[in-house]
Amino acid sequence: MNHDHGFVGFVCPSCNTEIEASLDMVGQKTECPACNTMIIVPEPPPQVDDGVVRHGSDEGMSPNVTGAAKSRTIRIELGDIGL
Repeated sequence: MNHDHGFVGFVCPSCNTEIEASLDMVGQKTECPACNTMIIVPEPPPQVDDGVVRHGSDEGMSPNVTGAAKSRTIRIELGDIGL
């Protein structure tokens, strides 16, 4: 997945739910909002700007497709951590 606008996207290793977390949460433990498994928010991958549209990127996608894809992603924020 990619990261933009201060968020990192990743997939829960337990249930494969797509999750977005703010960059402030990188390295912190939290629960997956879908399955409650403890996860650590990963570092975002390095940005590659070679003009190639990769799987998971919303560049070049219509707003309807982008919106539909993002509606399946669960976003967690720092205030959601109840540890």
